[in-house]
Amino acid sequence: MIAGRPFFGFKRMPISRGLCGAILAGVLIGGSCWLSAADDSPGTGLRGVLPQTIPSDLTAAIESLPDNWKPWGAAVSADLATLYEKEGVDSAEQRKAIGALRRRMASINTYVGDPRYRSLLNPLVTLWGGLKRRLDTAEAALDTLERGPESRAAQIDSARRQVAREAQSLDAYLGSVRNGSSWVKYLHVSEVKGAAGGQSGENSAATLSSVQSLLKDKNSVSDARTRDFLAKPQFAAYERALDAYLAALAVPNTAANNPDLRKNLSDLLGALEQYETSHTSAVTAAARKAYDAVRATAPDGGERMGQALRSDYFNYNVRFVASEAYLGKFVGQSRDENGPVRDFILGADVYGSQTTHTDVGVDLVPCSNAAEFDVVARGAVASSTEGITDQATIFTSGNHYFTASKRVIFNGDRFSTQPARIAVNANNTTTGADTNIRIPLVKGFANRIAVGKAEQKRGESEAIAASRVQDKVLPQFNAEVDKQFGPSGAINRSMAKEISSLQELQLYPDAKLWSSTDTELKFAGRLMAPDELGGSEPNPALYLGRGLTVLVHESVINNAIDRMGFAGQTLTDDQVKAKIEDTLSRLLDRDVQLKDEKPATEEEAGPKTLVFDKADPIRVQVGDGSLVMTIRAGFKQEGKEDIPTQIVTLPLQFTVDMKNVVIEPGDVSIAAAEPPESAAKQLARAGVIRKKISTAFPRREQSRVYHLTRDNKRVQTAITRIRALDGWLSVSFE
Repeated sequence: MIAGRPFFGFKRMPISRGLCGAILAGVLIGGSCWLSAADDSPGTGLRGVLPQTIPSDLTAAIESLPDNWKPWGAAVSADLATLYEKEGVDSAEQRKAIGALRRRMASINTYVGDPRYRSLLNPLVTLWGGLKRRLDTAEAALDTLERGPESRAAQIDSARRQVAREAQSLDAYLGSVRNGSSWVKYLHVSEVKGAAGGQSGENSAATLSSVQSLLKDKNSVSDARTRDFLAKPQFAAYERALDAYLAALAVPNTAANNPDLRKNLSDLLGALEQYETSHTSAVTAAARKAYDAVRATAPDGGERMGQALRSDYFNYNVRFVASEAYLGKFVGQSRDENGPVRDFILGADVYGSQTTHTDVGVDLVPCSNAAEFDVVARGAVASSTEGITDQATIFTSGNHYFTASKRVIFNGDRFSTQPARIAVNANNTTTGADTNIRIPLVKGFANRIAVGKAEQKRGESEAIAASRVQDKVLPQFNAEVDKQFGPSGAINRSMAKEISSLQELQLYPDAKLWSSTDTELKFAGRLMAPDELGGSEPNPALYLGRGLTVLVHESVINNAIDRMGFAGQTLTDDQVKAKIEDTLSRLLDRDVQLKDEKPATEEEAGPKTLVFDKADPIRVQVGDGSLVMTIRAGFKQEGKEDIPTQIVTLPLQFTVDMKNVVIEPGDVSIAAAEPPESAAKQLARAGVIRKKISTAFPRREQSRVYHLTRDNKRVQTAITRIRALDGWLSVSFE
C-alpha cells in the first residue's frame, strides 16, 4: 500500500467496505458458433479453428470511432472479415490479413501517445489490445498447424545441447568448491553429460528423470546450508535444462495439421474468446484444459502457442514503474553536522571547527534480472583550523568534497549490499600564519615565510585531510545503509514478514521480475494458479512516464478474490467486513479496521445476509474507462422470502480532479441467475437489491494527496491519473 489508507473506499455501510476491500486485497499482494471439420479430413488454414464472426468487442470499438475515422475503421473491418468470415481463404491470405492488421496496430500507438487524440484513447487502446491478443493466437495457431515432426526433432536437439552445456558448467563450478566431487557424483553430472552428448535422446530419459527427481526434492532437505547451496543459480540452470529436455522428449511424434490438433486449437481459441467477454472460472479452466490438449497433439509440443499465451494470457498481472526522481523523494535527505576539530597533523596540534553538509539520494543502476541502485551520499566539509607548533601557528580554511556510494541489490525476496566506495576532493587554503617573533618588521617577513612553508606541504596536508574525511564518513555510511538494507536490516526483516503473509494468504506471486534502468525501477509479478489465467501486454499509454505508475490487471483481482473464500459462503455484512479486515491485517502486518462514516438506515441497508454463489461469487472486468464488478449472490431477508441467486453488475468510473479521486457508480444491473417464477416478483426483488447496492456504493470523493512519514521525513505524493482500459487499472502518482 502506497499510503497509510486505501486509495478507494466506500464507507457508507459494511457491505460496501467488504466488497471494495475484496478488490483491494487482490491489488495488494472467450465464443460463439464454432465450425468443426465437415468430415474426417483436416481443413486448411484457420477456417474451422477461428470463429465465424468478428469478435464483438472489436466491432464495437471500430463503430465508436468518429466519422473522420470511418475509412480507417472500414479497412480494419475488411481485414478482420478476411481472417474470420470470408470463405475460400487459404493460410497465405490469412497471413496477409494478419500482417495488414499488425500494421494498423502500429499506427494506433502513434495516435494514443499524441495528446491531440486524447478523446479517442479508450476505443483505440481497446482495439489495440483486442487485436494483439487475437492476432498473436491466430498466427501461433497457423504456425502450429504447419509445423511437422521435424520441429520436434529440432526441439529435442536444441534442448539436448543445452543440457550438455549446463552439465559442463555445473561440473566446472563444483570442481572449484570443497567436496564438489561428491555433488558431481550425487547429481550424476558425468552420466548426464554422457547421456546428453549421445544422439538417441530417448535412451537418456531414465537417467535424466532420476536426476530431475533429486533436484525437485532439494527444498525438502533438512539442512539449511545444503538448501542454500542447492539454491545457487548453477543448480537452477541445470534443473531448467533437464526439465526442458525431458519435456521435449515427451512431445508425441505427430503429423502437421492433424484433425485432433485442429479440434484442440478450436477449443482453445473458443475458450479464450469466451474469456474476453466472461471471466468465469469455468471458461478459464476450459482454456487451460484445451491448451494441455494442444500440447499433447502439436508436433512442437505447443511451444509456439505457448509463446503467444505467455504474452497475452499467462503474462504478469501486476506491474509498476517508478522513476528515479520519484524514488528520490522517499530516499533523499539532507543533513548538517557541526563539530570541533582536534588532531595532530604534520607535527602540529590542530584545533578548530568544521561543518559537514550531506545530501543522500539514490542512483539507479541498469540490471535486467534484479533491482540495483546505489545509495549515494554527496557532501561538503567546511573547516577552519589553526595548527600550532613551537615556531608558528598556521591558519587554514578547508573545503573538502566527497561522494560515497553503496550498491544495493534486490532479487525479489531479499536485499543485499556491497562495500561502500568513496571519492574525496580535499582543498586546503592557508589563510595566514602567526610566528612567535615580536619585532613588527621581522614578524611580517617571518609570517610570509611560514605561510610559504605551509603551502609547500599543501599536497601532503590535503592527502591527510582526504584520509580523515574517508575515515570518518565511510564506516558511518556503510553502517547506516546496512542497518536498512543489510542481511539483518530493517527492510529485510519487514520483507520476510510480508512474504510470509503473502504465502499464508496464497497471494505470493508464482512469477516475478525486478529490473532497473538508469532512470526507472520496474516490477512485474504474476498471481496465477495452474487452472487460472494471468495478464496481457499493457499498452504503453497506460504508463505515465514519470512518477510512479501501478498497473493491476483484472485477472490478479479475480484470482486474489477467489483465494479469500467467498464461494458458497453465507455471510452477514459484518462477517464480510470482518473477513476483509482479517485479510488486510495479515497482509499489512498491522491491525486494520474498516469504519463506516454514516451507517445506513434499516430501509437503506436492505437484506443483511448474502449467500454467495459456489462459482464466481465476485468478478471484475476492467475496460472502456470502468471497473465493472459482478456479484453472484442470494439475499436472506428477515421475516420475508429469501431472494435466490442474482447477478448484480455495477460499473465504477474513476476520475481525478484538482483535489480528489472521484468514484462514480453507474447504473446497477440485476438479473436472476435462474429464470424467475414470476416477472413481477423478480422486478420487486431487483428493486430491493438495487436500493441496497446504490446505498452501499454512492458517489465518493477522496483526497488524491497523501502524506507519508519515513525516518521523521514527511513526503507528499498525489494520484494524478487513473485509467481503466483493456483489462488494466492504471494508477499514477507524482
